[in-house]
Amino acid sequence: MPQTELDFWPPAPGLRRDRIAFSFQDNDYVGHLVAPAESAGARPLVLVVHNYQGLKAFDVDVAEYLARLGYVGLAVDLYGNTVPPDEREFPADSTKIAAFQKQCFEGMAAIDHDHQKMRDLMQTWIEQGLAHQTVDAGFAPAAIGYCFGGMAVIECVRGGLNVGGVVSFHGLLQTGEDPNVGASGVERPPLKTCPNHYNTRTVMLIENGAEDQLVPDDSKQRFFQEMNEAGVDWNFHHYAATPHGFALPKRIGPPGRLYEPADRRSTMNMLNLFKEIFPGVPQNRVDYNAAGTHIPY
Repeated sequence: MPQTELDFWPPAPGLRRDRIAFSFQDNDYVGHLVAPAESAGARPLVLVVHNYQGLKAFDVDVAEYLARLGYVGLAVDLYGNTVPPDEREFPADSTKIAAFQKQCFEGMAAIDHDHQKMRDLMQTWIEQGLAHQTVDAGFAPAAIGYCFGGMAVIECVRGGLNVGGVVSFHGLLQTGEDPNVGASGVERPPLKTCPNHYNTRTVMLIENGAEDQLVPDDSKQRFFQEMNEAGVDWNFHHYAATPHGFALPKRIGPPGRLYEPADRRSTMNMLNLFKEIFPGVPQNRVDYNAAGTHIPY
């Protein structure tokens, strides 16, 4: 996957970039890891989970942002060959959009309608990341995700996976309930649920836009009740006048509805969480996040 040239970052030739590939349940997955310079030593792992489009250049940019901060960023792939890696960028040709969205939602439904499969795949990515020589496996990793990816990191908590903190950026709160799937002409597979084994040691941040039509009030109330009953340490940040997709840059296509006030504040919340769950690990100053939003210090 080609590296994006982002003019708001200075050169960082010392960063290490690795491709991580494996097979899982008759599918092939490829992720992209970006680590700080070797002189920094081993650092905590942060997984990055893509939106409904699948792993693409922006997600690798986020992994680079994390590496510039001083962590090891791993942009993971939850679709595999279901959505080929070279078919995940939003098409410039309007005649191809319907087919593109149908393919992406088919990839999403194939994983988010099978809760155990999603958890097992996320667990495999965690294991792959922790085994990398640049990672300090003494820290439970963090996981952050956008839209579909936000749902995936919440599912890590439901599944009891060993993550120290998760951040959902405009993510759905219930897995397998995205109304866009049916609207795109995709036939929903049967929803396969499984028992929950909540990781109550995880700190959960939900960064949500007040105008996000995919997170209605009923969804919020069900989520609050579920996590309270489970004893999960959750924090819900609700941003006024903020749409779905607020943390995604417009360069990725229409799913990117960047709203800088919410993107800035939610990024700062994430950085504070990392300071909490990765104590003693230096956090570098990086003036702009991967979306190009200025982050004050």
